[in-house]
Amino acid sequence: MSAPEPTVELAIVGAGPAGACLALLCAQARPDWRIAIVDPQPTVPESGPYHPSFDARATALSAGSVQLFETLGLWQDLNAHSTAISAVHVSDRGYLPGQLLDASATGMATQGYVVPNTWLGRVLLRALNEQPNVQLHQAQATGFQPLAGGGRLSLDNNLAPLTAQLTALADGANSPLRQALGITSDDSPYYQSAIIANVRTAKPHQGVAYERFTDSGPLALLPLGQSPQAREMAMVWTLPTHRAAAVQQAAEPEFLARLQQHFGHRLGRFEAVSERHSYPLVLRQAREQVRSNLVLVGNAAHFLHPVAGQGFNLALRDCATLSHTICQSDAPGALSLLQHYLSQREQDQTITTRAGDAMVRLFSSKALPAVTLRHLGLLSLELAPALRSAFGKQMMGLSRTALEARNG
Repeated sequence: MSAPEPTVELAIVGAGPAGACLALLCAQARPDWRIAIVDPQPTVPESGPYHPSFDARATALSAGSVQLFETLGLWQDLNAHSTAISAVHVSDRGYLPGQLLDASATGMATQGYVVPNTWLGRVLLRALNEQPNVQLHQAQATGFQPLAGGGRLSLDNNLAPLTAQLTALADGANSPLRQALGITSDDSPYYQSAIIANVRTAKPHQGVAYERFTDSGPLALLPLGQSPQAREMAMVWTLPTHRAAAVQQAAEPEFLARLQQHFGHRLGRFEAVSERHSYPLVLRQAREQVRSNLVLVGNAAHFLHPVAGQGFNLALRDCATLSHTICQSDAPGALSLLQHYLSQREQDQTITTRAGDAMVRLFSSKALPAVTLRHLGLLSLELAPALRSAFGKQMMGLSRTALEARNG
């Protein structure tokens, strides 16, 4: 006789940042729920002290996301290895000198924070392992079968299937389950690839982040390190895909020379670069984010260009609203409930995705009308403090903070 199938209120496929945060939010709000996370990777935090390595990738957290982590009681740990962004310098290569968006323009102490992904993952996984009502399953979800009042997840490793009232797919931009369920996406390729690495500069970054637009794509540098003398920065350099491979694989002196040419000398000479990685960029939005007993979150729902670092922050705002919505019900998978969640998130999702997409396309164009328009935009930020403040708040995720989203 086979063992009975486990039954949970919420099953989450994917233990990445979005899936982990959704689980923690729901576990905090509904300690009576049984929550399962399914991921093929180990979900036990690494042991030993934390030592940030030079080649660690990093995530920019908006002020709204920081507020969310404060409600989870995790910000104190995250902040131990975070770097405050005191200002964001936005410039257009070859034209105007650029604009400095200072945190003081929004009445905040910082524009946000930068946290190494290794530390972010460690803090989240440690919190998950400490939650008594969260079950962690190291397995690949191989299928999803809709049921009356729920759904059944098939797992590999000879594990019994999971039945759940609500299943959340948080398994990435190329979500296998989303594709298996026939949920298509609207894809808008940029024909660009992002080169990811950390760089060291001659001058201290002083907590300033840089967003540099060039005719080949945006170049972002995020500060790493709290010391006044810190000189390491996380780099996201977008280039046309047909050029990115050669740049990524170039010898270090050649790579740094090309980077210097694109960025300029605001931080002095680029002295070193870590191991480089690259991936193609596309704006991908799922045509369905909710079905009965099913919801898509994180990159499975919408995968954004890394410009302005808004993808993860948008996902956190989604998770905050979703958890607030479903945790008030004993039928979290009800279609009407999930549709209500989506209606609350549509405006923010639309504004964030369209604004980021427009910035990339506008600032990557050599056409005279586009050049003129972006110059007027940067000039408006300089001449209109109210517009600069509104733009800064949108970048910081404060137009509707995670706390406001969670509290309705």
